[in-house]
Amino acid sequence: MKHLSKLLIILLLSSCASTKILDLGGKVSTLGTEVSQKAIDVFTLLSQQADIDKSQQDKVKVLTNPNPVNMPLPNTKVADFSKQLASRIKAYQSLMYLYKIFGLLTEGNYSDKTKEAMSALKDSYNSLGELPDIPPNVSSKLPEVSKMLTQVIQAKKVHAHNKILFNLTQLYVSLWNVDQNIWNDYLDRIYGDYALGLNTVDEKKYDVKKISENSKDPYSDESIIILMYKLEKRDEIIKQKNAIKKQLSDFGKALNELNKAHGEISKGNTDISDVIKTLNSIDTLIKN
Repeated sequence: MKHLSKLLIILLLSSCASTKILDLGGKVSTLGTEVSQKAIDVFTLLSQQADIDKSQQDKVKVLTNPNPVNMPLPNTKVADFSKQLASRIKAYQSLMYLYKIFGLLTEGNYSDKTKEAMSALKDSYNSLGELPDIPPNVSSKLPEVSKMLTQVIQAKKVHAHNKILFNLTQLYVSLWNVDQNIWNDYLDRIYGDYALGLNTVDEKKYDVKKISENSKDPYSDESIIILMYKLEKRDEIIKQKNAIKKQLSDFGKALNELNKAHGEISKGNTDISDVIKTLNSIDTLIKN
């Protein structure tokens, strides 16, 4: 009788654990769609920087020209990353759809979505392989990860799903680790050039009276008023740049945490408290 009681307790705990794993599987898929959307937002924001860069460089050329009366309208050529950015947006759109399907597979009513999940998995994998300038450390891992495309996807197999998603998101993490440095340098150049350019504008081109009217500083020396105005503009530019950089940083951290969650859930002895902590961290990062 004692043995039977112990067996019932074990079965009950196992059942509760299985239910919790299914619940976590659904939650991590939901957050996976949100992290993917965050990526799309970040890359969309980066795609807007080319127009900002052009506008800023054109403005500096006008302001620093010694004879603006006779100058033609500037039309600065800037770096074009549209192909790289569009392909990355497409990759995360595919990943977001994959998460939506895998989320449905944690529910019993959607067991018919397994073929759709397999198709979404292939699309997500292929979208990475089609990147125009895929880094070597990512391309070298593609053949190894392609083996998961032969696996059979079944409803409610949360451990197996997360093993697949762990391997796939590792590629996305590797890609982002390379990308983030490139985009940070790009932002430093765009906003650094603008700040430096504004600093070279001749003092004679400033309306000191107008600056004073909009300033709370108690200065009367014209040179100081202009320099303080330049400092204010420089700080605004740096603040704008750092706000974008923070979005990039938070997304990268969220992506790493997502990968970590998949790794833990894929284990047979999942540490549920660790996964919950990781999911809470992701939620905070993507909503900042």
